[in-house]
Amino acid sequence: MSSDERDLEAEVERLRKEREQLEKQVETLEDRPGKRMRFRRIMAVILVALTVIVFAAGVAGAWARRTALNTDRYVATVGPLAEDPAVQEYLARTITTQVFQALDMQGRLESVLQERADRLVFLAGPITSSVEGFVQDQVQKVVESEQFARLWTEINRLAHQQAIDVLEGDTTVVTVVDGKVVLNLIPVANEVLKGVSGVVSELIGRTVTIPEVTPQTIPSEAVAKLEQALGIDLPSNFGTLVVYDSEELAAVQQAVDLFNKAVFLLAVLFVAGFVAAMWISPARRRTLIQLMTALAVVLVLERRFAIAAANGLVDSAKPENQAAARAIVDPFLGSLLRYTGWFLAIALVTLVVALLTGPYPWAVTLRGWVVDLGRSLGGMLKPGERTPATDWIALHRDPVMMGIALLGVLALLVFDLSIGGFLILALVVGGLELLVYRIGEAGKVGVPTTE
Repeated sequence: MSSDERDLEAEVERLRKEREQLEKQVETLEDRPGKRMRFRRIMAVILVALTVIVFAAGVAGAWARRTALNTDRYVATVGPLAEDPAVQEYLARTITTQVFQALDMQGRLESVLQERADRLVFLAGPITSSVEGFVQDQVQKVVESEQFARLWTEINRLAHQQAIDVLEGDTTVVTVVDGKVVLNLIPVANEVLKGVSGVVSELIGRTVTIPEVTPQTIPSEAVAKLEQALGIDLPSNFGTLVVYDSEELAAVQQAVDLFNKAVFLLAVLFVAGFVAAMWISPARRRTLIQLMTALAVVLVLERRFAIAAANGLVDSAKPENQAAARAIVDPFLGSLLRYTGWFLAIALVTLVVALLTGPYPWAVTLRGWVVDLGRSLGGMLKPGERTPATDWIALHRDPVMMGIALLGVLALLVFDLSIGGFLILALVVGGLELLVYRIGEAGKVGVPTTE
């Protein structure tokens, strides 16, 4: 082979390799948009998943912070409990038991019987139970009074404010007893003792004047006043509720501080994740539908779990306390359901709008139907323009309007409507009546009469 031939073959080989390299470069350039698109789809799915997880954690935390750490909302939730019969019965029974234990009525009666008729000591128990039932009836009247309802609200407001102050690091407003942070609930017991002071005087054997005790009274001073009035020694923890052990208070405060920061961070992450998912997605409508569907499912599951947890909490209470437990749990559960209900409504409305405005065949068909219906109604409202519907309504306008009115009255009889519901019903009925009247007037032109 001559040198010219070898040079030619080498040149051909060089050109072939160069062509292969160019082909690979072209393939790389052509495939780059596809890879970028796949990357965007994958990242959009990942962001949707992370956003849903953040939302699931954040919505419960936001409700807890909004309800449990806000004094006004907390009092608005627990305030009506003072008027609930089940709660009133529980309070009357519990307070009566605590008062009888503090006064040691059975022990006093046994001592008296031992001195005067020791063979009748066995009657101390039944007599105490009978008297305790009578006292509970008197306590029931106290807890059913308007004065107790006002005291209940005041006690809960002060207690919640004190608890929040403690959690935020201000412990000067809450009493510390033996290294424990306690809340003063003695005014509740004091009001009950006032209501049954006559019975207590007979049980103790001398006239008893119950002192004035306010929610602002220091627990130790209130206990000293009651001991002096009753002539007995009360337990050191009488009328107080231990909230936190001071040794654990710092850890609890740190946890609450972390919780507040976490709720704020979760809200920011949710917004950031939502915006990022919509920005990076190559199919934003599809991503929005996926996100709203996932959020709706999460909200439904959280609502179901909350209901199950509330039922479990009630079932775990003693049978005699389950009615009161249900009355206490339901307001908080209702608050959570209303809170999540707004988010669920927003998610579902957004989902429906995204679907109805999409390029899907069924959505296009449905939009066409709506347009045709609007045009038909518009034509019916034009004076002198006749359609079969216009002719029919023109001939039957009065019966149709009467039928609409009767349906409105029937709705009032069947449904227990609030003021807002009544206004909505009135607007709907009035709007339909006006529409039928206008359609009938527009269709009268050229309609033959029956005379």
